[in-house]
Amino acid sequence: MVEIKRTGDLETSEDLAFERTSMRVRGVGRALLILFVLLAAAGLFGDGPLSHARAGDESGFFVRYERFARVDGTTRFEIHPHPQHSAAPRRLFASASLFERGHVEHFVPEPSSVEVAADRTVITFPRVDAEGLVVLVMRPSQPGLLRFSLGEEGGPALDLSLFVYP
Repeated sequence: MVEIKRTGDLETSEDLAFERTSMRVRGVGRALLILFVLLAAAGLFGDGPLSHARAGDESGFFVRYERFARVDGTTRFEIHPHPQHSAAPRRLFASASLFERGHVEHFVPEPSSVEVAADRTVITFPRVDAEGLVVLVMRPSQPGLLRFSLGEEGGPALDLSLFVYP
C-alpha cells in the first residue's frame, strides 16, 4: 500500500524502496545494453577483432578463419600449408563434421581430387602457389557450435571451432 504524505499543501505518494529498486534495474539494463553494443562492435556478431581467429604455427601449417558465421552465409578459411619447395601435390584433410554441417562453395585453387572417408575428407591439390595459400569457402547449414579439424596429410590436425548463428 502506498503511503500518502503531506508536505505543506501538497499530498504526495512515495515509495522509496520501489524507487531504489527501479534505479538499480535501470542501471543494470543500461550496463547490459552498453556491454551488448561493445561486444557487437568488437565482432561477436560479425566482423571485428573477436571474430578473427588463427590456429597453428606461422612457421608451419596454420589456418585463418572467422569464429562466427551465419546459417546460409559464406565463411572463408585461409589454409597455409607447410612451406614446400617441390612441385609435389598437396594433400589436405578435413574432418567429416565440417562437411556434415555445411556446404563447400569452392576451393582456390581447384582441387584435383577429393576422397571421402567415414571420418574425414582428403583433398588433393596439384600445385599450390609460392605462398602456399588454399582458400576454402563454405556455407554453414545448421546453427550451433561446429567443431572440426583441418590438417596436412602426414602432419598433425588443428582442432577448430566455429559458432554458427541462426
